[in-house]
Parts: sequence; C-alpha cells; structure tokens
Amino acid sequence: MSSLTKEEYEIRKLFCKEMETLSRSELEEIYRILRRENGEFSENSNGIFFDVGSLPASVFEALAKFVEFCKSNAKDLEQRSKIITEMGIKSEQ
Repeated sequence: MSSLTKEEYEIRKLFCKEMETLSRSELEEIYRILRRENGEFSENSNGIFFDVGSLPASVFEALAKFVEFCKSNAKDLEQRSKIITEMGIKSEQ
C-alpha cells in the first residue's frame, strides 16, 4: 500500500476514535468485515488487532461505512428514546 496523505491519515485516526464507542457486537462485526474483505489482522488471547494505516482503501471503506451505520443507528435510537420518554411524561400528566 502506498503511504497515506495527511487527510487520509486524519480520517483513519478519527475512525480509530470512533471504534472506541462501538459495542461488543459491533466490534465483532468489524472482525467479520475484516475477514470477508481479506484485511490483515492478528489474533491472540488479548483480542484481534489490525493496522488501520496499512489497510487497503477498499477494506477501510467497508469498515468506515459500517461505523457510520452504527453511529446513525445510535443517533436514531437516542431520538426514539427521547420521544418515548417525552410521551411517557405527557401521558402521566
């Protein structure tokens, strides 16, 4: 893989931060995507590890797309929870 531009590096750095917010099941899906897309990773008793900077663009794009999907779902869930809470408060009045 060729070296990353500064912009690509920053995008991948942000991706790493966003991964920290994922649930266990979402992280397991990251692993499945890596396997399906033939991304390189290592595995030991401490977990699964991969170098975000050395992933081919196609593999990174698949992972980034999934993380965006997770963020969108979390936002939708938060909005629904807020609406349900507000409806519960109104019905109690």
